[in-house]
Amino acid sequence: MTSATPPVSPTPPPGTPPPPGTPPPGTPPRPAPTPPDPTAGAPVEGTTEVMPAVVQKVSAFAAREIPGVVALGGSSASRALGAVRQSVTGNTENVAGVRVEMEGDTARLGVDVEIEYGVGARDLVRALRRHVPSAVEEIAGVTVTALDIKITDVHLPGGDPVEV
Repeated sequence: MTSATPPVSPTPPPGTPPPPGTPPPGTPPRPAPTPPDPTAGAPVEGTTEVMPAVVQKVSAFAAREIPGVVALGGSSASRALGAVRQSVTGNTENVAGVRVEMEGDTARLGVDVEIEYGVGARDLVRALRRHVPSAVEEIAGVTVTALDIKITDVHLPGGDPVEV
């Protein structure tokens, strides 16, 4: 006696959930996975050198962002000389008053500032010591080991306007 096997239905009976991992009906097929690229993310050999002028420029800009810093550099006379030098050379990057000593990927900075009358020097110096090294490290990738600050002048109310 032979028993008859019922025919296999290609579709499950209505109401039967699809097997796990099966997309819902009407979903377009997924594209085949892309094979991994053996060169993706591979490190590239080479050297990186940050020039002192870059650190100087970033330091000068960051120092000027601190409220109460009127100008960088020495006295009004030296800033006037800097303005003349800028007009002669055409260099619009005013980095006067910022000194940089580099050793590898570390730097010792010096900043000369004129402060606004009424601004507390201690608070301003604290803000400079927080902000300038942080900006240099973030933007130039150079670690600041020291920041020497000289307060060279106080800008009095009603005094000559200063170009920062």
